[in-house]
Amino acid sequence: MTRFERLIQKMIGSTKTLHILFCFVFILLFFLPVITSPAPSEIIVKAIVICLFFMLALYAGRFVTKSWLLKNKLVLFMFSAAVTIVLFSAMMLTLLYTSGQKSPVQALSLGVPLVILFFSLGIFLTMTSTTLRRQIRTAEIDRIQKQSELELLRSQLSPHFLFNTLHNLYGLSVTEPSAIPPLLIKLADLLRYSVYETRKEFVLLQDELAYIYNYIDLEKIRLGDRLECVADINMNNYKDVKIAPLILITFIENAFKHAKDSVEEKIYIAISLNINQGEICFTILNSHRDQVTQKKGISEASGQGLPNTIRRLDLLYPNKYSLFQQKELNMYRVELKLKNA
Repeated sequence: MTRFERLIQKMIGSTKTLHILFCFVFILLFFLPVITSPAPSEIIVKAIVICLFFMLALYAGRFVTKSWLLKNKLVLFMFSAAVTIVLFSAMMLTLLYTSGQKSPVQALSLGVPLVILFFSLGIFLTMTSTTLRRQIRTAEIDRIQKQSELELLRSQLSPHFLFNTLHNLYGLSVTEPSAIPPLLIKLADLLRYSVYETRKEFVLLQDELAYIYNYIDLEKIRLGDRLECVADINMNNYKDVKIAPLILITFIENAFKHAKDSVEEKIYIAISLNINQGEICFTILNSHRDQVTQKKGISEASGQGLPNTIRRLDLLYPNKYSLFQQKELNMYRVELKLKNA
């Protein structure tokens, strides 16, 4: 929300501020012709009386609207509105006629439409301000709900990642214990990033890529010669670009997770990232097993990582991202495009 939007919301939310501002503008517009007239001193008293009368008619319309119309009591609203208009019309006719400047017919033709006009203006302004307040309240509730959901999704990122990593470490500790120390160093860096950086809504893409490289190095140590990983990413080109934290890692985790289950002797993973016309274009390609087995593996092993990431994309990049996933023979392809944050 911008500073201007916050100011408007604060003004609309403050009844006293709105009424003071409205009365000031109303009086200013009403007295502007009086002040600029050739003899303002002669009509100033009459102008004050008429101005107060019109403001009273306007606030009468506001009172009737709040008392009956907004409570869906239409019969009472129509009755009270009719009585109020008749009463104020009689007062207006008396005011114009006793001034001696208008005939009864002129007073009638001039006074009644003016009363109806300002009374209706009070109804219109009241309905408009009430609608605006409801819309702002609805938008605020929606924003709070989205923020709460986003915080919940963020809180699930680190446990999801830690579960997968510890599972990998456990398997490696049985087969190759000597590889554990360097993995623990990488894991410490990864956890430090996932704990502190995920609190932010957006982070520098350069920091996110450093996190991704640490994860890839961890997987390289674990998988050894079986892994053939190509990463076409130049970290130095994206110094000022920002991205939501841990948005890309879920797709990389899934690529490694399902590629290592392939029956092929070699695991192939290709990752590329570039910026094209203001969009972050991320692509990952990985080998996978046959279609039926792979589908079962995704549904059982992916957990909440991918659904949470897609939901975060919906919240953080509304109508600003595209996600394409496709299986091609023994390869699985993911393409994600994000508007720059």
